[in-house]
Parts: sequence; C-alpha cells; structure tokens
Amino acid sequence: MSAMLRTIGRAVPGCAAAQRWWPGRRRLYAGLLLGALLGLPWASPLHAGDDPQLLLERMHQALQRVEFEGTLVYVHGNELAALRVSQRLSNGKPAESLLSLTGPVRALSRHAQGVTCMLPDAEPLSVRNAQSSFLRTVSFDFPRLRRHYGIEAQGRFRIAGRDTHVVGVHAKDGYRYGYRFYIDDASGLPLKVDLLAEDGHAVQQIMFTDIDIDIAGQPRPITAPAPALEDEVLPDADVVITQLPPGFRIVSRKKLVRDDGHDIHQRVASDGLAAFSIYVEPPMDGALRGRSQLGAVTAAGRRVDGHQVTVVGEVPPATAQMVLEHLEVVASP
Repeated sequence: MSAMLRTIGRAVPGCAAAQRWWPGRRRLYAGLLLGALLGLPWASPLHAGDDPQLLLERMHQALQRVEFEGTLVYVHGNELAALRVSQRLSNGKPAESLLSLTGPVRALSRHAQGVTCMLPDAEPLSVRNAQSSFLRTVSFDFPRLRRHYGIEAQGRFRIAGRDTHVVGVHAKDGYRYGYRFYIDDASGLPLKVDLLAEDGHAVQQIMFTDIDIDIAGQPRPITAPAPALEDEVLPDADVVITQLPPGFRIVSRKKLVRDDGHDIHQRVASDGLAAFSIYVEPPMDGALRGRSQLGAVTAAGRRVDGHQVTVVGEVPPATAQMVLEHLEVVASP
C-alpha cells in the first residue's frame, strides 16, 4: 500500500494527499488508507428481509466469507477512477487484490501477512501488518451505534443489474459521516457505498459496475444481532487524549518504527463504524502542519509537547481538530 500512495494517486481515497503530506512515512499510514477503501464492513449472503440491522450484520461478514471479482468505480467531487477488485479465500482468510484501470498501471494485494504493492517502474514493496482489519472483525454494537446514528431501511434499487436493499446510516452530529449501503439480495455484498456529509450530500461514492460472486461456503443465517460490547479502558503511558469526539473510543494501540529508527505511537479510535488513526512521533522535516483533505479522508497535524501529532481517517475535519486540541504527550519512564 505504501507504493500505492505514490502511484494509485487519485484512484484510491487519500493516496495522492498522503503523498504530499508524509513523503517519508508511507509505510506507516498505508494500512489505514487502504482500510478506507477495502476495510468497510461489507456483507455476507443471508436472508434478513428489510430489517436494517440484520442487513448490516450480513455486511459485517462478507469480506470473511464471500469470494468476488468486479469493476469498482470510485467518485469524490469531480474525480472518478476505475479499479478491478477481487477477493479470494486463502486458508480460510480473505486475500484481496486491486488493479487500477485508469492512469498508470499499478496494483496491490492485501493478505494475512500485510500488503504488497507493484509500481510501473519499481520493485515490489511489501508492508507487513497493514490490515486495518478491526473494522470488519468487530461485530456491530447497535445500542451504541444508535446513540450517534439513525439506521433505517430505504427501499430497493438496482446496481450493476442486480437487486439490492438500501440501508441508510445517518450521523446525528458533525463528528462522523453517514453511510448508504446498497446490499445485494442474492449474495449480501454491498454493490454501492455512499459516504454522506452532515447536509446529506455524498462526499464519496464507491460502486460496482459489474461483479462476479462465488457464493459457495456461505455462513449460516444470522438470526439476531451480536451482543453489545462493553466499553474498554486501556492504559496508555505515552499519549494522553483528554477528550475524544462523542461515541469514539481507542480500540487499538501499536508502536511502529520509522525509517530513521525512531518510534511512532499509533492509536486507532472508532465509534463502531467510522475510524481514524492518531500518530505521535519525533519531529521531522515535511511533517504536516494544519489540515488537508481529499474526498472523505481528512488529515490534520501539529506539534504537541515537542512531538509531531497527525490524525488521519475518513472523518470530518471537526473530528480531527478536536483530537489535536485535546491530546498531550508525556515522556516514557
């Protein structure tokens, strides 16, 4: 994925912007930006009628259970890109590949070990553990989600010649985007995903124009939503976040190593649907100061207690700004 930040450019959300923001750290931000495209909580092939919660539960399992290949169109603003996307199961785990159909030839694959990228004029580059997989391994906590989102069935629509159920997930505040999922009747896969701003207009759209689906080995039907998850408080001796936007909590902590050997502390926050990453590291040339945005991907950075702090994810600018204003860095003992 780090190579994709140099080459996919506008074809994948956030890639061109990331190339401008952090020219020396593409390996470290690759997983989250790939998750913006491929890590959405997609679907599995079950029968839930028009119940929006059961339809979303179907979405949650699809990338774990369903093989498919198709042409995907990605639109944000006046920009449009076409990609060939496929998923196959390897030893029971999903392995994804993506090939740009517009602009220079470039490709990536995501698998259990990480991400491998191919460039027109470079050697293959592998990035280990760039998965962003928590978005599609944690079950939907609907009582929690409904505090910050409205969830409703929105009728039927045809996408890529296939019948779908439409589920709307509307944000109740300006700290997260809303979603509209078009879920295939036969397979459960989402054939179109709209990301919606607070005023309801589409910030970005991802849609299959054609798709072949292998529905062999589908999971058993889901008869009820998964139980709600309890809040989890995790200790953190290095990064102190005094306030997160409503509904968000830290779900992942990692220590990464920069090219020059310095540590980077990564924190991932999620409200159960939206997510963003926080990176804390020593200062370096070219670090992001201020805010930049490409489509739905927001990045914001500033100096905090002698460290560079960068927030990046598919969230509105207000979310990134709140985090930057309520974060402290303390020295490790």
